[in-house]
Amino acid sequence: MTLLIASTAVITGIIGFTYSSFFEWFNHRYLMHEKHFPLHDAFRGHTLVHHQIYKWDKTFEAQGPGKPPHVALRWYAFPLMMLFHVPFFILFQWLIGLVIPAMRGTPIALGLFVGCVIYFTGYEYTHYLMHVPKGHYVERYRWFKFIKEHHRLHHKYMLRNLNVFIPLADLCFGTLVTSEGWRSKPAKRQRILAGRKKSQTPPSATADTKS
Repeated sequence: MTLLIASTAVITGIIGFTYSSFFEWFNHRYLMHEKHFPLHDAFRGHTLVHHQIYKWDKTFEAQGPGKPPHVALRWYAFPLMMLFHVPFFILFQWLIGLVIPAMRGTPIALGLFVGCVIYFTGYEYTHYLMHVPKGHYVERYRWFKFIKEHHRLHHKYMLRNLNVFIPLADLCFGTLVTSEGWRSKPAKRQRILAGRKKSQTPPSATADTKS
């Protein structure tokens, strides 16, 4: 029974963490970049304020001394998101218990909840460091530099790279773009054409050129 409880907690935690990438994507795409009643404040605070202060150029990082404005979510946003999920997680646990009686009493809802909390804690932490570098150890890692550039491109192309922390949903929904993909297409095209011309050049012509 102990092994079942532990494995359930781990598996549901991973499921909750993975689910959060898709929840973040939908929340970002349809609540923060579209105006919907009664959540106009999410659109205003994100699209009309945050994106206008922090653009894709050098202003992507906070400028000047003092506490940078409008970087983190409102203080109530994270608790509300978590509370919103609680009844659904409890309902899911109850349904699983009906279908699989052996799973009754296992921490399904708790595992899902903890997975979501870990994801959105990582979201808030990394998003803040992207806009307000602090020299934290995590900023040295290649994966952080990748997601920072990933998010910087979102500030240029607002309906792309909608994930901040783990771009799994971007990958699944086709909204993931990279610097190579957006900025280097002309250069890549020139390299490909040059390579084709070189490969199509007859060996005799190459020899004559060298001589």
